[in-house]
Amino acid sequence: MWGFVDCTRYYMSAGRANVVLFNASLRVETHEKVALLVRPGQGKSTIIRMLAGLDRPDQGTVLRDAGGWPLGYSGGFHGEMSGDANIRNFAELADVDPLDLSAFCYDFSELGELYHQPVKLYSSTMKARLAMAASLGIPVRTYLADDKLAAGDGHFRAKCMAALAERLSDCGLIFVTSNARPAKEVCDSFYVLSGGEFIRCDDFEHATDLFASTSGQEPDEAVDADIPTFDLA
Repeated sequence: MWGFVDCTRYYMSAGRANVVLFNASLRVETHEKVALLVRPGQGKSTIIRMLAGLDRPDQGTVLRDAGGWPLGYSGGFHGEMSGDANIRNFAELADVDPLDLSAFCYDFSELGELYHQPVKLYSSTMKARLAMAASLGIPVRTYLADDKLAAGDGHFRAKCMAALAERLSDCGLIFVTSNARPAKEVCDSFYVLSGGEFIRCDDFEHATDLFASTSGQEPDEAVDADIPTFDLA
């Protein structure tokens, strides 16, 4: 089970609370394929970071299942290490065979000899391709996706989507995005974040209509005033 129970998460800016979640609850089964439609600037990355255990709410509980992995996440790469060495580190973290994962990533990423060079020499596109290869090569129960399902040029994006479709035959996906269109292809359930709460939609059309109608503004000052201060020490 993934999700949030009565979660509040905000950050202060110019003396005002900018709300991401406000007493929000959401429950997603491990193998569900769910889209969370969130307008730009309203906390997509924060939501993913909380689900991944890299951030925590100011109040409430985050539900996290075993076997989750951020799709296309490259933040764990060490620039001085080669692509191969980084992938072997990922293999240790994921408890999979380093040789098998490295062989898969070498082939899938199409980096050639650069695969054995330090990651600091990679362009952002090359790093994204390696990160996507790692994600698709590691067995997971649920993918956590932050606004992207693929990387690279048209050829490589198509390759990513084909591999992801195969993986999703037996694993779940939580896709936090501000672009509803790709969610239609891979998700079965849809929610819209509005006023700090997740609103469940009947279908994709309902989700897109509701998403289009939301203003993208922060919750009103009355709501902000109700947010307490929490000691996270």
